[in-house]
Amino acid sequence: MEIYGKKRALDALERFSASGRFPHALLFTGEKGIGKRVLADYTAMMYICSGNGRKPCMRCNECRRAEQHIHPDVVYPLSVMEKGKYNADDLRDFISGCYIKPNDGDIRVCVFESLDSMSVICQNTLLKFIEEPLDFNRYIFTADRKEPVLQTVLSRVTAVAVDPADRVEFAKALSEHGIAATRIEELYGLFGGNIGAALKYEENGDDMQYYNAAVKVCDAVAEKKELECLLAISSLKTREEIFAALGIITDIFAQAAAYKSGKGTAEKYPDRTKRIASAYSLGAISKMYGEAQRLYGMSFTNPNVKLFAAECCGALFDAAENANRR
Repeated sequence: MEIYGKKRALDALERFSASGRFPHALLFTGEKGIGKRVLADYTAMMYICSGNGRKPCMRCNECRRAEQHIHPDVVYPLSVMEKGKYNADDLRDFISGCYIKPNDGDIRVCVFESLDSMSVICQNTLLKFIEEPLDFNRYIFTADRKEPVLQTVLSRVTAVAVDPADRVEFAKALSEHGIAATRIEELYGLFGGNIGAALKYEENGDDMQYYNAAVKVCDAVAEKKELECLLAISSLKTREEIFAALGIITDIFAQAAAYKSGKGTAEKYPDRTKRIASAYSLGAISKMYGEAQRLYGMSFTNPNVKLFAAECCGALFDAAENANRR
């Protein structure tokens, strides 16, 4: 298993392992495509590895089966949920099964992907399961962002941020997929060190509607064209797409604010970052960033996708206008 970047996360895991006090519940956070699933798989191997010395050894039967996703004691609840979405009834059934001892060894690892997509009901269903763990259960969670996660859940896990790869690691990873150096530079400008997002876009960019919509929104904001902003957001048909798009929009506004203030660079999304920084004051950008964060947190609770799309567009432009009036 090749892991690019993620140095701080890997260092944290090494410290946990060396101390002999590995957390019973870990949460990996970072933007979509950053490699949280890879890190979750790697951590699951650390929990169940039967080899000697440093863990995971990557050679024992436990590690090999976990890497191939065929280990009976490394389970992914989202993969067995109806329609690939968490629901409270299926989650309760899954939790009930986890009170039975593991199949092969002493430890069962439950990898809950996309914790931030869980409803409040589902997150509350997990609470007792997490706060009163059985000796043989370990939990790994992933989330693009922590904001939609309940504080009661966050307080019961150890959160670890997953960093993007640096330019050298990004280039190495993409070159192994046969991508030319010039194209790698273009992709780095679009995605920074997010290897997963870059590969997905390169392989099938048409399917990344959420990304295309997000950059169109930012272009429309930079050009102060509210109708084009509305059309871009309205092209998204599901809450999941809006959720992902708002994550990117939030990142772009955050980087634009840092760039405008002189405290950051425009290495990622350079065109959009510089155009927004040029078009608006720091106060306006900060207001839009705050609105994008608020909307992101609401994106899984709003009952009407079309109405929410309109609200997103109006909220961003109102934030900018209100900031400029002051």
